[in-house]
Amino acid sequence: MGMKNILVTGAGGFIGFHLANDLANMGHQVKGIDIHNPPVAEEEYNFSFTLGDFRDANLMKNLLQGVEVIFHLASAHLQISLENKEYWDVNVHSIRPFLELCQKSGVQKFVHTSSVGVYGKLRELPANEKNECFPRSIYGETKLAGEAEVLKYFAESGFPIVIIRPAWVYGTGCPRTQKIYQTLKKKRFVQIGNMKNLRHPIYITDMVEAYRLAMENDDAVGELFVIGGENAITTKELIDTFSRVFDIPGPVLKIPHALGAAIAVFAELAFDLIKKEPPISKRTLEFFDQNTAFDISKAKKIMNFKPAVNFEQGLENCRSWLETNHN
Repeated sequence: MGMKNILVTGAGGFIGFHLANDLANMGHQVKGIDIHNPPVAEEEYNFSFTLGDFRDANLMKNLLQGVEVIFHLASAHLQISLENKEYWDVNVHSIRPFLELCQKSGVQKFVHTSSVGVYGKLRELPANEKNECFPRSIYGETKLAGEAEVLKYFAESGFPIVIIRPAWVYGTGCPRTQKIYQTLKKKRFVQIGNMKNLRHPIYITDMVEAYRLAMENDDAVGELFVIGGENAITTKELIDTFSRVFDIPGPVLKIPHALGAAIAVFAELAFDLIKKEPPISKRTLEFFDQNTAFDISKAKKIMNFKPAVNFEQGLENCRSWLETNHN
């Protein structure tokens, strides 16, 4: 496939920024849009950026001129204080109008980003695209409903779409990667429970490669793919790898899961009164008690997806950024 004219929504976020910039570095003509600016100065990235909302039809009509491929990553994402109606508007109700506008504008492929958060508590491990979803949060619920909107539009119109469900994407610029590093470095990491649950990391360059394959592979049209690294690891293995790679102590404070759950409920109630993000929440607990292990064989078979970076290598790649941005 030759060079494409591409638009990335959510280009101010961790994944969207890397995707837009890496595609531009490959030679594609790339535009990005987000309600937040990219995490670095304008001279440090190679795509054109617009500060705005993809729900603004007049703005998007202009941006979509000449665009051949859409990577749709913009979403309402994990903000505790955000009202439910905003999740529904951004993640669900905006989807069909945006798809219609893209199709009318001549877009040739629409790659939609969902989340493995749609699964909720997994009933079997590893899960794949056929497993039933039981979302536990408004985020997961609305991302699942957004998938349904995309699939319905594809069935009705034939507009070429691909749906991607990323697992935990980490790497340079990832807020969660930075938070784990900093709390361990400052000896403030609190272990909740035994950390034997499974996490499924994927390094950012492997995630970008999956997006590229979704764009280029015609067999991916109309399909949904779970995208993760080669292997899931326990949360304990994840934290131990941070400690080993960066030569920092493991968790100093360890508390039972039941106590952590009680603290999370209290913190959410208390911080909701002052409209601030709590230091611990039910979402925090998912890191310690929710299994996220997936079978990525469908992406391997249909798109020839091959994760190349293991977790330890990925953390080594983040070393300079983490050490520079440690505070």
